[in-house]
Amino acid sequence: MKTIRKTAMAVTSAALIMGLTACGSGTKSSEGKGSSNRSGDATGKRADAPTVLKAALEKMAQQNSYRTVETGKTGSEPESRAEMTFQNEPEATETKTFGGKSKGAASGGTHILSVGGVLYLATSDVPGKSWYTMEDLDSAPKPSAPSQGKSGEKPKENPERRVQGAMKKWVSALLAVSKDLRHIGRETVGSRAADHYRGTVVLADLERYEGPAMTKEYRDLYLLQTKKSGMDKAQIDVWVDEDGLIVKEEEKGRTPKGDERITEEFSDYGVDPKIKAPDRKDVASWSEYVASAGKKYRTHS
Repeated sequence: MKTIRKTAMAVTSAALIMGLTACGSGTKSSEGKGSSNRSGDATGKRADAPTVLKAALEKMAQQNSYRTVETGKTGSEPESRAEMTFQNEPEATETKTFGGKSKGAASGGTHILSVGGVLYLATSDVPGKSWYTMEDLDSAPKPSAPSQGKSGEKPKENPERRVQGAMKKWVSALLAVSKDLRHIGRETVGSRAADHYRGTVVLADLERYEGPAMTKEYRDLYLLQTKKSGMDKAQIDVWVDEDGLIVKEEEKGRTPKGDERITEEFSDYGVDPKIKAPDRKDVASWSEYVASAGKKYRTHS
C-alpha cells in the first residue's frame, strides 16, 4: 500500500504547511523616490532594517487575503512550483503544487483546499468523485463568517491571524539571529518599487536562540526544513514595497546536492479569492478513497 502511505504523508505535510506557513520575475534597479520605509521624522532618515521588517510582518498579519507563488530549485533537479492563496476570515486556503516541469496536478502535482478547518484533496482515483477528505463531514465545523463590528466600524484585529507562506519563518529568523541584516537598495519587483533587504541566518545560532523575534514553533520548523536540505546557513532577501508590504522574498544556500534557491512572490492583497468547499456529492470519504486507491494499486502493480 505504498500509494496510500505516500498520500497520507502528503496530507499531513499539506496540513502543516497551511497551518504554519507552502516566482522569479526579474528584479530591476530603480532610483524611485518616496519609499515608505523611513522613520517619518523631519530628516527623512530611513528606518533600520529590523524595524522595517518587523513592521512589514505586522502589516502582513492585517491583510485578510493574498496570493503567493513559490518556486524552488536545487542543483540540477527540476524546478518545483507552488501557487497558494490565503484568506483569514472566513478561514480558507488553496494550494496547487507542480512537480518538476509539470503544468498541472494531473501530471504529478497536488490541488488542496482547506475551508473552515476541513482539508480536501483533488483525486482521480475514486469513480464519480473529484475530491476526498479525511474529515467526517457530518461533524465538521461550519465555516464562520467574517467578524463584524458596528455599522461602519472595522472588525477588531485578531492577534492570532495567520501570516502565510514562508515569510513568518524567514523574516523572523532574520530578526532573531542575523548579524549582517542590511538595506541593499531600491529596486523594482515586477512593476512595484521596493526596498531590498538582505541578511544571513546561521543555523547553529538559531538553534540557541530564545527570544521574542521567533517563536519556538517557527524556529523548530525552520531548522527542520533547512537542516533536511543540508544547509548550515542561508542568505535571505526580502523586498518591501512603498505600502510596507512584502512583495518578494528569497532563501538560498549550499546543499550536498548543489545550490538551493527558493523564491516567493506576493500579490492580490485584499482581493476576494472566492475559495469554496467542493460540492458534497463530489467528495469521497477517507474509507472510500482508501478502498478505491488500494484496489487501483493492486490492479496495476
